[in-house]
Amino acid sequence: MTDMDKKNEDYHSFLISSDTQPDEKVSNQVFNFIENDLNPAHPKIAVKLFSIQALVGILTLTFCPQFNLSLTNRYELFHFFHHTFGNYICMLLCGSIFIGTGAIFSALILKKQEIEKIKSSKFLYYMSISGIAISAFLVLGSEVYFDLALTWFVGATAAGVFFLDISHFFRFRLGSHS
Repeated sequence: MTDMDKKNEDYHSFLISSDTQPDEKVSNQVFNFIENDLNPAHPKIAVKLFSIQALVGILTLTFCPQFNLSLTNRYELFHFFHHTFGNYICMLLCGSIFIGTGAIFSALILKKQEIEKIKSSKFLYYMSISGIAISAFLVLGSEVYFDLALTWFVGATAAGVFFLDISHFFRFRLGSHS
């Protein structure tokens, strides 16, 4: 029996058995799996996005302190921004670096469907993450002043949205489609 004969036999076997229906429980499980994969839930995405942002945010604290909170006591970048651009631009840049790097990594790590869901309400996601980050800085004892925090918040939110969009474009429009 040749390979082609075997394939034909398998195909005919399949045609004969195609009248049987799969178990309803199995069918529902498969349907739910596909539904969850193609349309992920916002809470699940939020947890993933926040987890990525938390990890990347902690890493950025090694070289760029936020609200005088640093993991390494390395303030060179902060002092450069502060002395070169002033308080407000410094805070805008710090928020952009802190949240923007997380957005870049998120767009590289998350599935396409998850990113598409984030893009549908990206301002809400990044405003929430920025607010949670400022709250975390307060809890950790940072001196957070309203006007500077608002500037940081604007830079962080704008950078999150911008870098998610740019990273998404490069990954799915110009790069691989995975």
